[in-house]
Amino acid sequence: MKIINCIKYLMLLAVVSILTTSCSSDDDRGAIVDSPQTSTSKYVVGFEAFPVGDASSVDYILELPSLESLTTGEISVEGQGIPQKGWRFFHGVENTVFTVGYGDDDKCIAYGLDTESKLVEKGNFTFESTLNNYAAIDDNTLLAVELTFGGTSQEGSIQALSDKRFHIIDAETGKLQKIVEHPIDITVGDGTAANPGTIPWVTGMVLQGDKLFVSYQKLLADGSTVTVDVGRAYVAVFKYPEFELEKIIYDDRTSPIGINGHSTGIEKTENGDIYSNSSSALSAGFTSVTKPSGILRIKNGTTEFDKDYFFDVENAPNGGKIFWMDYVGNGKAIARIIIDDTIGPWKAFLEKDVLKMVVIDLVNKTVTDVQGVPIHGQRYTSPMFVEDGKAYISASTATETHVYIVDPKTATATKGAKVQGVSLKGIFKVTN
Repeated sequence: MKIINCIKYLMLLAVVSILTTSCSSDDDRGAIVDSPQTSTSKYVVGFEAFPVGDASSVDYILELPSLESLTTGEISVEGQGIPQKGWRFFHGVENTVFTVGYGDDDKCIAYGLDTESKLVEKGNFTFESTLNNYAAIDDNTLLAVELTFGGTSQEGSIQALSDKRFHIIDAETGKLQKIVEHPIDITVGDGTAANPGTIPWVTGMVLQGDKLFVSYQKLLADGSTVTVDVGRAYVAVFKYPEFELEKIIYDDRTSPIGINGHSTGIEKTENGDIYSNSSSALSAGFTSVTKPSGILRIKNGTTEFDKDYFFDVENAPNGGKIFWMDYVGNGKAIARIIIDDTIGPWKAFLEKDVLKMVVIDLVNKTVTDVQGVPIHGQRYTSPMFVEDGKAYISASTATETHVYIVDPKTATATKGAKVQGVSLKGIFKVTN
């Protein structure tokens, strides 16, 4: 009898086990159905193609299969890529790449990856006047400001275009959220060519907490690009997002900050400090020079230039006049230095043998030449692409263009992929 009862008990346990296993399997199947899809990352470049005949060059946005595509072989838009209209700026915010028309087009287009990991247009908007300076002020927002020169009215008198139009753009949708108009440091003239007044030209924007720092130069308000007040660096400090101008700060140890176009005039480091760079170069658009090319600092939590910090880059060993600078991390920046400022006005934007690449240690105030990058040219550069501590940068000589992979720790570079075009205007990584 004991044996029979034991057998019955074991059979009951087996039935319970089968039922429990069946329920568990049903639960597991539910968990598998609800599991999230894995994300995919791709590399995207802004590609400036060769012009055809006498036509202007046309830009493309091009998807690359892997990071290796930047390090070996050739990059071309033949049979691939999305052609854009005319010459453009490129800028990235988190997983969105923006292309913005300049001259030939008045549209800003946002691209990202869809659910099938295909590069597609996310949204777009048109603007009234050329957008000229951009900043990813957080992971969701692109801030762009219009370029205004001033100009001449129909009656022949000078009219100053005083207000700067800041475009606040949602990076997720690619749509314009709003436009905020605000004057910055204008000087009203008397309407004559002899006294047109001055207007600001924005060269950089950085958000620190609830403060927006905006660097700028001053131009004559007569439609020219004549720089004035060249013996001071200027930054306007706004309360953000209200766009209330709190103060204008300046420093007379160097020149106005940044250069024309896609300038990274001011940048923020990991500890929240802000560094600015001033060119003082005639070949980079200045019409007169009185101060050395240098770097200033605004310490985290303050709204004034640090009186105890100034780096005279122009007169430092291996130094010179800064054409472009971007922060790479760990207190270091990569910069392009003009090797000859006597080549003529604006020629640093045009020549192919006028720039050298350096690593600038912002903390220790040193300049080190990057070995492996030739003397070169590069008209405009988006904020550079950094992965695993290495910077990927396009540089052009008189005969060819390559991607260079720069190690800021050793100030050495490896020649990467050859670009079958004028240049790469931006390198980005996007994830869906």
